[in-house]
Amino acid sequence: MIQRIQTVYLLLVAILSFVGLISQIGNYTQDEEVVATFSNFTFSSYGPCSSYQSAGPYALGVLLLLVIFLSIMSIMLFHKRMRQLRLTIISSIFLVGYIVVYALFAYFYKENIDIVLADAGPSAFHVRFVAVFPVLSLILNIMAIHGIRKDEALVRSLDRLR
Repeated sequence: MIQRIQTVYLLLVAILSFVGLISQIGNYTQDEEVVATFSNFTFSSYGPCSSYQSAGPYALGVLLLLVIFLSIMSIMLFHKRMRQLRLTIISSIFLVGYIVVYALFAYFYKENIDIVLADAGPSAFHVRFVAVFPVLSLILNIMAIHGIRKDEALVRSLDRLR
């Protein structure tokens, strides 16, 4: 199980997704002062922006939880390569969805903060380094898909020789 490279890739996807799940993924500043923070389950506003309250971006957290679950299930299904391949492809689709939803939430929150802080000037969104982890996870998923396909091709070629 662990000797296959795609298992290492899938394990790294699960680890990166978990670290991204528990970390802050962005913040909003105005005049070098943090006015709001943004994580996968919460949105918090401070200082002059404290009057703005919004529902948390729960969709981001749920998508990352699904990616973690599917990555672990893919690791456990190392004997059933085609099922493992399907789960990894679905996980990749969820990661692409996460990236799109992250961009939408970041834009939506920035627009609303700018409305609240209209008289004080525009705010700036700063992406945290942890926000890059879903992109890295997507690359690792693609590499795992390639490894699973190579394994399946090897097994099918060995079946033809028998």
